[in-house]
Amino acid sequence: MNAPYPPYQGAPYTAPVPPKKSRLGLILGIVAVVLVLCVGGGIALLLTVDTSTDTPAAAGTSPTAGGGTKSGYQQPADPCALADLKVLGPRVGEGSGEPTEEKTRFTLTGCEYFLAAADGAQELKAFANVDGDTAARYKESAEVYPKITGFSQDKVTGCGSQGFFTKRLSSGDQRLEAVLVCTDRNLYVEVRFNAGGKEAWDAAAMRANMVKLVNGMIAHVPSA
Repeated sequence: MNAPYPPYQGAPYTAPVPPKKSRLGLILGIVAVVLVLCVGGGIALLLTVDTSTDTPAAAGTSPTAGGGTKSGYQQPADPCALADLKVLGPRVGEGSGEPTEEKTRFTLTGCEYFLAAADGAQELKAFANVDGDTAARYKESAEVYPKITGFSQDKVTGCGSQGFFTKRLSSGDQRLEAVLVCTDRNLYVEVRFNAGGKEAWDAAAMRANMVKLVNGMIAHVPSA
């Protein structure tokens, strides 16, 4: 029986050539590594992106009228130093304010104004309270006014973090009772305006002016 190698006597021995390995596996491996590095870098990039400016509530801050942020508020020392009544329009009268307080379920601290206007007397109350009852105050107020005959109510944007405006017109729209309530974190602001007159009141214009008034008040409340 002849040996398999060499096949012929005297012929030079040649080692068998192993089959060439396919380079496809190597190429796919390199591509896989590159993809892993890219994906990993993308994930790392996403994890390092600061989204706090897009979601201030998640970061524990809220936007203010001046464009900055506040983590909360503290009770203002002088409630009569917050409101600029001039933004309510030329038909609203002038008068000095006096500190006032209302005690129901929650105590409201603010300023009361008795205004002398060209076509009659007017009254305005502006409250600003900082405590742990902000959400409960807002809920109670939002539920009370719709139950009073004649009041119509709708939500307001651009006034703190949430707000609503409610009004009642009577005597041919020559008497106006308007209330704006806004909250921003631990701050509760409520403004009430009551006035008569010889002409009909523009409730939409008063609503816009009261939003300006409240935003001005919020900007003057000291931060915590």
